[in-house]
Amino acid sequence: MEEHKSKHAGSEAAQDKLAASQAPDTHNAPEARASLEERVEQRPSFQELIAGVYREDYLKAVSETMLAQARETARYLAYRELCFRAEAVKRDYPDFDLERELENPTFARLLEGGVDPKTAYEVVHHAALRRREERLAENAARPQENGLSTGSATVSKADPRALTRQERRQLRRRAARGEEIVW
Repeated sequence: MEEHKSKHAGSEAAQDKLAASQAPDTHNAPEARASLEERVEQRPSFQELIAGVYREDYLKAVSETMLAQARETARYLAYRELCFRAEAVKRDYPDFDLERELENPTFARLLEGGVDPKTAYEVVHHAALRRREERLAENAARPQENGLSTGSATVSKADPRALTRQERRQLRRRAARGEEIVW
């Protein structure tokens, strides 16, 4: 037990010494305050720092910040322009989806190279667009089946030689009034 007290006493002495070193020195308080004020006065101002040894670092940081902001603005404006052009493409190609197309690396590379979105879409989907045009052309060339149109199945035109005198007189009167007669 005696041994325990001596260890404890030694640690108390160390604690007292530590506390004394951390306690404020009340005897030299005015001198400490004056020393602190002197150190604050000696510290350079922000303007002095950026005009002196830190000038290059400051200017570099400012220019990097401005450059980053300019790049961000340019990216934003480019994306807005791309979205605007994408709407025009969507009018011509209703299946066009900008987000889906941007996932296609070929489409993205074409845009990065300065190709407009419509041309890029046409290049990437050339085969599918050509097949669609061929189908439309085939359907347009095919005659319409009977029953699908409101007119008759055969096309007949009036033969002016088969008109009676009275029908010809009526046509002349209509033409004299300015009506256009179409055969």
